[in-house]
Amino acid sequence: MRDLQAFDIAVVEPDFVADPRMHARSTVDGVHSLFAYVSLGEVQPSRRYYGSLPAATLRTDNPAWGSRVVDQSAPGWQEFFLSQVIAPLWEKGWRGFFIDTLDSYQLFCTTDEERAVQVRALVGTLRELKRRYPDARLILNRGFELLPEISSLVEAVAAESLYQGYDAGRQQYHPVAPGDRQWLLGQMQMAHEHYRLPVISIEYVAPEQPDARLLARTTAAQIRQHGFVPWVADGALGTLGVGSVEVLPRTVLILVDNLNHDVFYTTAQRFLGMPLNYLGLRYEFVDLQSQPLPDVALAGRYAGVVTWLNVGADHPGLAAWFKRQADAGVPLAVFDTFGFALDARIAAGLGLELDKTDQPSRLSVGASDPVFVGFEAPAIADRSAFQPLRLRAGQGRSLLGLQDQSGARFDAVALTTWGGFALSPFTTRTLPTLDQNRWILQPIAFLQAALRLPAMPMPDVTTEGGQRILTAHVDADGFASRAELPGTPFAATVMEREFIGRYQIPTAVSVIEGELSTKGVFANLSPQLEPIARRLFSLPNVEAASHSYSHPFNWAKAMRLADNQEEGAVDKSYGLPLPGYRFDIVRDIQGSIDYINDRLLPVGKKVRLFLWSGNAVAPPGAIAQTVRSGVLNMNGGDTVITESNKSWTAIAANGVRKDAWYQVFAPNQNENVYTRNWTGPFYGFERALETYRLTGAPLRFKPVDIYYHVYSASKPASILALHKVYDWAVAQPFTRIFPSQYAQKVLDFEATSIARDLITGELVVRTGESLRTLRLPVGSAVPSLADSRGVAGVTSGPSGDYLTLAAAEVRLSPRPNRPGDVYLSAVNGAVSDLQRQIGSRATKELRFSVTANDRIDFTLANAAGCTVGIDDQAPVAESGAGPGGRAHAGSMRYREPAERLPMSQSGRKAEVMSIVRQRHVLVRCPG
Repeated sequence: MRDLQAFDIAVVEPDFVADPRMHARSTVDGVHSLFAYVSLGEVQPSRRYYGSLPAATLRTDNPAWGSRVVDQSAPGWQEFFLSQVIAPLWEKGWRGFFIDTLDSYQLFCTTDEERAVQVRALVGTLRELKRRYPDARLILNRGFELLPEISSLVEAVAAESLYQGYDAGRQQYHPVAPGDRQWLLGQMQMAHEHYRLPVISIEYVAPEQPDARLLARTTAAQIRQHGFVPWVADGALGTLGVGSVEVLPRTVLILVDNLNHDVFYTTAQRFLGMPLNYLGLRYEFVDLQSQPLPDVALAGRYAGVVTWLNVGADHPGLAAWFKRQADAGVPLAVFDTFGFALDARIAAGLGLELDKTDQPSRLSVGASDPVFVGFEAPAIADRSAFQPLRLRAGQGRSLLGLQDQSGARFDAVALTTWGGFALSPFTTRTLPTLDQNRWILQPIAFLQAALRLPAMPMPDVTTEGGQRILTAHVDADGFASRAELPGTPFAATVMEREFIGRYQIPTAVSVIEGELSTKGVFANLSPQLEPIARRLFSLPNVEAASHSYSHPFNWAKAMRLADNQEEGAVDKSYGLPLPGYRFDIVRDIQGSIDYINDRLLPVGKKVRLFLWSGNAVAPPGAIAQTVRSGVLNMNGGDTVITESNKSWTAIAANGVRKDAWYQVFAPNQNENVYTRNWTGPFYGFERALETYRLTGAPLRFKPVDIYYHVYSASKPASILALHKVYDWAVAQPFTRIFPSQYAQKVLDFEATSIARDLITGELVVRTGESLRTLRLPVGSAVPSLADSRGVAGVTSGPSGDYLTLAAAEVRLSPRPNRPGDVYLSAVNGAVSDLQRQIGSRATKELRFSVTANDRIDFTLANAAGCTVGIDDQAPVAESGAGPGGRAHAGSMRYREPAERLPMSQSGRKAEVMSIVRQRHVLVRCPG
C-alpha cells in the first residue's frame, strides 16, 4: 500500500483496506486516491453477498476465473448491486470505483437483441449509481458500447491486453495478435478522441521471466505513444507494475527465526535496522517459524531480500524459493547462514562450489577487502563455524578468503551475481566480559553492494532545513519524588524551573495516571501533583503525552495476564500496584489519555503522544490501541553508543514494524543507561553527549533527543548533568521540533514512495506532510533546483547533501543544478508554499513560508544584492555567516529579532502564547 501512493490512482481489492480515506495523499495535480475494484458483470462465490443474490441473477460460468456471470436484466439485480455492493463501500469511505466485467454478458448472449437488453440494463445501473452518489468517481473496464449513453458520468476507461495478454484458464502469457490489437486500438482511440476520456491500457507480463521489467518498460512506452496511460503487471495483478512512472522499491524483506519472541529481539532488527534505515530503506519481517514464504513475485515490489537465520537452521522449501528469487533478479543478502542444507547441486545453482573436505586442522584468514571486512573488529578464523564454500569462477567477488592447512581456499564473505553472503562468524562478534557487540562486516557497504541499491535520494528523519533536529521528551517516572535540594520541592517543579521553562526546547512531558490521580498510588499527593502537571502542560513549548495508567514494566506479560485472566495483574513486576486493577489495554492507553485531556490540559491542547513504559517493547495489539486512540507512539530502541561502546550495533533503527503497526523508537536512551539503572554515578547522563556526537558524525544517524525521567531533577549531580546536556544542545545550530513531529516524520519515512517518471526522467517523491528532507548519496549531483518542483534548498552535511523540501510531493529534475540560483542553505523550520519566478523588470523572486518552533532563522545562498521581505513588511537584509557561524560566499542571513518571540515565565500567560512561528518570505534579486 505504501508504494501505491506513487500513482495518482490505485485500484485495490476493498476487502483488504479498513479505511480508504487514511491513504489519501496530496499530489501536485490533486490527491492520490484508492479506487475499489467492483465486478458488475460477474460474481465470485467467495463474495460475502453471493448467497443473497436475487433469483435468476446468474446465467453461466466463467471457468477461466471461477466466477458466475450475471444477467443484468434480472429482476432485483440493480437494486441488489447498489444497496448490497456499492452502499457498504460508500459508507466505509470509498469514493472511487473501478467497474469490471462489463462485457461478460457476451458469454451467454447469442443475438443482437439479447446484447442490447444487457447494455440498456448496464447503462441504467450506472446512471442510478451516479444519481444516488453524485460524487462517485467511475472507471470502466471496457464497456465501450456504453459510452454513447454515459460518457459524461465516467472519469476514465480501461481495457486489457493491447500488446501483452494473459490467458487465465491456461495461466499463459502471450503477445496480442495484430488483428485483435487493431480492433481494440480503434475502440480505445474512439474513447480517447471522441469522448475525451483518459484511456488506461492494462498489459500482462510474466514476472518470472528474466527480462520481465525490461519488457514491462518497453510495453509501457508503446502504450504511451498512443496517448494512453499504461499499467503493465502480472496476470493476477499481484505485482507492483510499471505505469507512467516506475516505483524504485524501498522495502526489504527480512527472513528471521523469531522462535515466538517479539521481533524486537531478533539479531536482524537489533543490528540491521539502522543500516537499512540509513540507506533509505524500510523493511518487513517474515518469521520462518510461524509464517510461510511469500508466494508472490517480489521483483519491482522489494529492493531485495535479507536473511539472518539461526546457524544450523534448515528450512524446507527455502533453497528452491531462494533460487527462484535469484533467477527473477531479486537481490539477496545472506548473514551468518543460508538457512538450508547446501549440497553440490544447490550450491552450483547459486554459483558456488561445496567442498567435501573434512573439518580443517588449521584455518587462517587469507585475503580480505578492507572496505567490507574488519570494520569494528578483525576477522578471526574459527574452525567450529567453518563452511567449505567457494565462489565459482566468474560468479562474483570474494571479500574474505580462508585457507586450510593444505592451502585450499574458501570464501566466507563475497558478492555474487545474485547478491552476497557473509557467513558466521564474520558478521558480528560479542566481546567477552563486556557483553558488547562489534561489527566485523561493514554493514552499510555490504548491504549497498549486495542489494545493488541504485543511487537514489533517501528520506531522512535526522534533519530539517539542512540542520540536525533537536527535541526532548520526559518519561513521567519520579513525578512525585522530592528533590534533594533546600525545601525538598517536587522533582517535577525543579524540572519545570531548571529545564522546561528555562531552555524552551519543544518537549513532550508525560504523566502516569496511576501516580497522579486521586485513584493512584500517591492519592494523598494528588492535590499537589495535578496542579504541577497543569502548569507544565500550559507551557507553550510543552506537548502532552501519556505514560500509561499502570506503567507496565513488561507489556507482553501484562497483556498475557489480561488475556488469560490470571491473578497477579497488580504484581509490581508487571506494573504499579494499583488496588483492584486488572490490566486492560484500553484502560491503560485510552483511559490515561482521557484523564490527561479532561483534567490536566488547558483549552486547545490534547494528548498527541503515548510514551511506552518499562521495557518499552510494545506488542502489536498495544501499538494498534494507540492508533485507535488517535495518538502517535514512541520509546524503546536502545541506542546506547558511547566512546566505551563504540559500535554501530548500539544504534537502533527508526522503529520496528509489527504486523500492520509501527512502533517509533526514541532517537537515544534516557539516563538509566548512563547511570547503571539509576544506581550511580548520577552525573552519568552527561555521557549522552558522546551518543549525540557519535550518531551525528562522521555519519548522521540520529537527531538529538534530550530524553530523561522526571527523577533526573531530584539529585544535584543529575541536575548538573542535565544542564551540561542542555547547554551544549542550545549552543548548536539545530532545528527544534516536538517529539510528536519527529514520530510523524518516522511514519512518513515508512510511507514515502519514490518513482521515476518514464517520460520526463524526473524522480517523483511523495513523503507525507511532515517529512521535509531528502539526503543524496555521497557523490551524487544536486538536481537543478530551478527545474525541480518543491525543492527549496540544499545543505552539505556529514552524510552527503540534504535537500530541503517544501511540499509533500516533489519532482527532482534529471538535470544538474546550475550555479548562481538563490536557494536556502539553512533554515530552522519547515518550508512550504515555494514559488520561483521571474518578476517584472527581470527581477528574480523566491517566495516561501517558514514554520518553526523558535525565532525564524534562515540563510540564503547566492543572494548577493537580494532583499528579503517578511510578512509584507519593508525589506530587510543581513549578510554574513549562517546559523552556527557558518559562512557562505554571497550568502544572506535573516534572523528574527528576539523581541518578536515572547517567552513565558513559569507558565505566566502561557495559555495565549506559542513557540510556533510562521513567516511568509519574499526574496527579490537582480535579474
